[in-house]
Amino acid sequence: MLKRILTAIVLLAVVLGTLFGLRQFSLFYVDTLILICMAIGVYEMFGAFRAAKYKPMAIPLIIAVIGIYPALWFLRETGIVAVIAVTVMIALTIFTFDHKYELKDFLSTAFILFYPIVLLSIFFLINGKTTLGDNPVNENYGDMIGIMLALFIPVFTDTFAYFTGMAIGGKKLCPEISPKKTIAGAVGGIVGGIAASVIVFLLFDFYGVFDSMKNVNVHALTTNMNVSLAIYMVIGLVGAVVSEVGDLSASWIKRRAGIKDFGKIFPGHGGIMDRLDSILFVLPIIYLAFAIINAVE
Repeated sequence: MLKRILTAIVLLAVVLGTLFGLRQFSLFYVDTLILICMAIGVYEMFGAFRAAKYKPMAIPLIIAVIGIYPALWFLRETGIVAVIAVTVMIALTIFTFDHKYELKDFLSTAFILFYPIVLLSIFFLINGKTTLGDNPVNENYGDMIGIMLALFIPVFTDTFAYFTGMAIGGKKLCPEISPKKTIAGAVGGIVGGIAASVIVFLLFDFYGVFDSMKNVNVHALTTNMNVSLAIYMVIGLVGAVVSEVGDLSASWIKRRAGIKDFGKIFPGHGGIMDRLDSILFVLPIIYLAFAIINAVE
């Protein structure tokens, strides 16, 4: 577990440096990086289901990965819905006429379309676009603030949970899923998630550390610092809870599939999906939070 946390911290530093660097040139470069991660994540989930004796269908998944970004560019959220709807129809058509596939194979394909494709697609929306074809887009779903929340909250949650669990111990949280996790650790993880959101608040809203950087949104959540801080803390609280659920969910998938890790990209520490498990659950919370903020402004 300690190795996992140290790896996550190092990766967080590398990823943030990469994202800030890429955003100085174009948001498209960040989107490209996420699209690559999506393709690898789909490949890893495909392999996990194969290890569990399922036969997910490759064609719908390939079409989804190729089509999701162009559809999103021109249609925004509607593009995600359209691509997933079409690929589910394709998968159902294959299932209907190619009888080597069982119902569980169709369902495993549909699952991968959602996890990770739909969930990770939310990252594109958070990353933001200044234009959509010829039409301006004014919605702000987090920009760099949202990205840092989506990365900081899972890492801080994981780190605080580990050290709190080690220090206090006590009753196990879900021993049948993850034998080492404790209730005390889970509570510590929630504190960590809130701490992460407060740090992001200080960096952006309070101190304006990134004010001079290109393609970095520095717009405060509200005109009232106390209200902004409260919103950040709520995001941190909810984000920490779903982050822990995301971690447990990925662990249970791997346990049921009979595999230790989703991939081998990071030697000894798994693959892309092993690093994205908590982030995938936090992304919808970030998107929803900023959607609500947009609606009440």
